Amino acid sequence: MEYQQQLDKLENFFKKGETTQQNLGVEFEHFIVEQNTWRAIDYREDDGIEDILEELARKGWKEEKENGYLVGLTSQQAEVTLEPGGQIEISIYPKGEIKKLEEVYFNFLEDFIPILNKKGYYLITSGYQPKSKIEQIEWNPKQRYQIMSDYLGAKGETAHNMMKGTAALQVALDYESEIDFIHKFRVANALSPLFAILTDNAPIFEGEVYLQQTLRTYIWDNTDPARTGIIEGVFDEDFGYRKYGEYILTREPILLKTNNQYLSTGEKTCQEIFEENEFGLQELEHVLTMVFPDVRLKQFIEIRMTDSIPPDLSWAMLALYKGLFYDQQNLKRLYKLVRGFSLEEVLAARERSMLDGLDAILGNYKLIELAKQLLEWAKRGLASSEVDYLEPLTKIIDSKETLATQIKSKLKAGRTEAFKSDILNFYIEEE
Repeated sequence: MEYQQQLDKLENFFKKGETTQQNLGVEFEHFIVEQNTWRAIDYREDDGIEDILEELARKGWKEEKENGYLVGLTSQQAEVTLEPGGQIEISIYPKGEIKKLEEVYFNFLEDFIPILNKKGYYLITSGYQPKSKIEQIEWNPKQRYQIMSDYLGAKGETAHNMMKGTAALQVALDYESEIDFIHKFRVANALSPLFAILTDNAPIFEGEVYLQQTLRTYIWDNTDPARTGIIEGVFDEDFGYRKYGEYILTREPILLKTNNQYLSTGEKTCQEIFEENEFGLQELEHVLTMVFPDVRLKQFIEIRMTDSIPPDLSWAMLALYKGLFYDQQNLKRLYKLVRGFSLEEVLAARERSMLDGLDAILGNYKLIELAKQLLEWAKRGLASSEVDYLEPLTKIIDSKETLATQIKSKLKAGRTEAFKSDILNFYIEEE
């Protein structure tokens, strides 16, 4: 297939994602740890991740297997999948109201937490695994992760930390036209340093207190620069579907699926591969998942830099995104604001946030001052029934202390149990 045909196919795919809906999709990633030791629970061990999934399946979830291994579950409302180090991901299908997402999430927890309680495990929220070191964590049996571990391990020193040690909250937004996509995508990229620091919840790195901030930003920056960070050209005047397609076609897809088997594609780019082979919908959807920028396009816009955070703060971030991106007046305000930022300024803020946190500068603003302004705008853009979701975020902004900062202070004071309670949000006593 000729290069221009490849671009046409990608452009048409993105165009088919256009919708007048204003839904939110969300993916929660969590760690499962042993209550007594806080070590990571592996897939194959007795009472391990596979056994946990099997028990969840008995509650009505449909099994998905790969080469005989249970690696996922589905229901009418959500999917449960595994990240490389056994992190559990619950993906809730898009909905227009935060309350409806909340209902699905807590229904999942009602099924899931009793299984963990019985086995002596906790489900925790943290941007990075708080106890086990990377070499101590087993790879789950998904074939794609075996190929990715070899490829990415040669690209960056923290690639395996990213795969097995991180957990995130990812939010998907709808777009109704290419112009709407451009506006939302630029705004999300420009504000990505702020979204990352507001949800910084990774106080521990490889068993030690992490002295800087936004650990996941550091890890992603040292995974594979060709497919992470902020996409080149996002602030160019001609950026749009086609430019994003160019970005995809010049990346290496790492692997492709053929006859239910994943095959390594080595150093070949998507463009080179599809010059020789026709690519269908399955291949197209796959290659779009093999890049990991802070903000990603499929047939929705995916905001990816948020750490795994407690439920109340998760809903606060969803409310922030909804109030900012789905209110047209707010989106216009934001687009006007970010047009004053250069790519260099955004990258500098991203870098400085790892050292200065909320005091880092983006353009002419401190991130903390920008956060206060965005919070006020979001309140105006939300229905009265959803404004209260923002309260946990208000507390962080008013105190200028992220979750990670608060936890580090407790650890410094020797309050280890208090730290544990901060990331332990799901212990439910059985009746």
